[in-house]
Amino acid sequence: MEEREAFKRRAAELSKRLDAAKGQSETLPKVGRTSPREVDGSGMGAALRTSTELIGGVVVGGGIGWMLDWALRTGPLFFILFFLLGAAAGIMNVFRASRTMNTPPPQNADATVSKDED
Repeated sequence: MEEREAFKRRAAELSKRLDAAKGQSETLPKVGRTSPREVDGSGMGAALRTSTELIGGVVVGGGIGWMLDWALRTGPLFFILFFLLGAAAGIMNVFRASRTMNTPPPQNADATVSKDED
């Protein structure tokens, strides 16, 4: 019985402390996500885009090289060459995409967004 009473006392005390902490946190200034990019979850979209750019370049380059090797009956010469070219193209695409992601949004972001209704 004593253990239950002690547990109830501790639970009530913890509840009071949590309520007090919630009250204090509401008075603190809000710090955190200020970028619209972070709020709408487009960070995941940016990660998927960059990984797709890189993988796509490697796969397309390797595929072209493999097809050329198969058609011309050469060894892995064109596969290796186009695999490396595809990897380089994928890396360049990732750099290009990351450069556009790092630019700050315009000051009047709401005014620049227009939706065409075609």
